[in-house]
Amino acid sequence: MKTCLLGLIFLGLANLSSAQNDLAMETSQFNDKDYTPRSISVLNEQYLNLELTAAQPLAVSIKKLQKVAADFDVSKDPVYSKNKSMTYTVNFQSSDNSITAIYDTKGVILSSEEYYEDVRIPLTISSQLAKDYPGWAFLNSSCTVNYEHTNGAEITYVITLKKENKSKSISLTL
Repeated sequence: MKTCLLGLIFLGLANLSSAQNDLAMETSQFNDKDYTPRSISVLNEQYLNLELTAAQPLAVSIKKLQKVAADFDVSKDPVYSKNKSMTYTVNFQSSDNSITAIYDTKGVILSSEEYYEDVRIPLTISSQLAKDYPGWAFLNSSCTVNYEHTNGAEITYVITLKKENKSKSISLTL
């Protein structure tokens, strides 16, 4: 009993002390003359920033498949030839979504044709459609992305609206 009581007192006092306050030091100046900052470049950065150029956020399913395409290393493919300057066409598929990307010898995506089924529509587009078509319900949506390394991307949403027995298809290009 006596040892339990002394142990609890010791733990209580040890808990009140601060740990390593005297050892830690904060400096506001960095005087290392040999330090040079590094910049990291992503190979297909322009392709991954499609939603920034479109000024609309893309759905998560679109971003996931695009990330797979952007991270693909052409040089690891058995048909790759480092001696020849040629392009490589690669198909990526995930359920109803697909990307056909054309890579150069260095692994840069030159162009891609993408199709996505049942994607989430950006909030600005869906709220505008709700205002323009009151009483209509969103039935389904698809998205196509045509990307060119030199010209950027063209993103097209096709949205089907339904009201009672009627349906409408609306196509919006960003």
